Amino acid sequence: MNLRAYLYSIKQYLLNKPVCDELKKFRGLHRGQRCFIIGTGPSLTTEDLDKLKDEVTFGSNRIFEIYPRTQWRPTYYMNQDFTLIEKYADTIETLEPSALFLPIEFRERYADKKNMHHFVLRHRDFYPKDADFSKNIHHYLGQGFTVTYGAIQLAHYMGFSEVYLLGIDHNYAISLNEKGIPVVNEGVQEYFAGSKASNKGLNLPRIAESTVAYMTARKFADKKKNFTVYNATRGGKLEAFPRVNLDDVLK
Repeated sequence: MNLRAYLYSIKQYLLNKPVCDELKKFRGLHRGQRCFIIGTGPSLTTEDLDKLKDEVTFGSNRIFEIYPRTQWRPTYYMNQDFTLIEKYADTIETLEPSALFLPIEFRERYADKKNMHHFVLRHRDFYPKDADFSKNIHHYLGQGFTVTYGAIQLAHYMGFSEVYLLGIDHNYAISLNEKGIPVVNEGVQEYFAGSKASNKGLNLPRIAESTVAYMTARKFADKKKNFTVYNATRGGKLEAFPRVNLDDVLK
C-alpha cells in the first residue's frame, strides 16, 4: 500500500463525506442484471451501439463524439482523466444520462448539475503488482490508468452480475511502456470511425499499468460467484477476459 495515496484518499473522503455517501444509493441498484461498458476504440460501430439502446450501458471519455451518428445514449457516463475533463468540461455539462460520475476534485465545477456524482480516485503506482479494486466506491475508486477499470468497479458496486466490454481495443498509436517511455505503433487507429479526436496535450495511455489493472479485475471476478466480465470487443488486443460474440450475447 502506498501510504501517501491511502492517507490522501481517506482525507478526501472525510472532507467530502456527504457527497461521497450519495454514491450509496447506487449500491446493489442493478443486482443480478447485465451491463455493457463502452469504449471508444476503432472497433466500435454505430450499428453495434444501436443494438444496445435497450440495455444498461456505461459511456466514458469522448463517447459523446459519436452521438450525432446514433440514437443510442449511455445509461451512465464516467470520466476520471483530469486533463480530458478540463478540456471538455462544457460538453460534459450538457450530457444527460441517468447519472454521471467524476472525481471529487470536480465537485464545485458541477455543483449545480443534479445528476452528477463524485468519487475519490485513489491514485497510486502499483505496477507490476495488482491494482486496487474497490468494493466500496463511496470510499474510493481504485486507479487502473483506464476509465474502463473504474467502470468495472462501479458495475460491481451496482450489483451487475454480467459485464460486457465493447470497443475496448487496448491498442494505441502512442502509449507509455512500463518505464514511462513513449512507444509508437505505426498505422494504429485509436478511435471509432469518423472521430476527429486527437491526443495532443492529453495524457498518453499507460499500457503496462492498464494491462495489470485488467488482470486484477479478472482475478477479482474469478473469485466471485455472481460477477463475470466478458470481452465483446470485435478484435483488439485485450485478452484479460473471456471473449464472447456480441451477436450471440444479444440473441
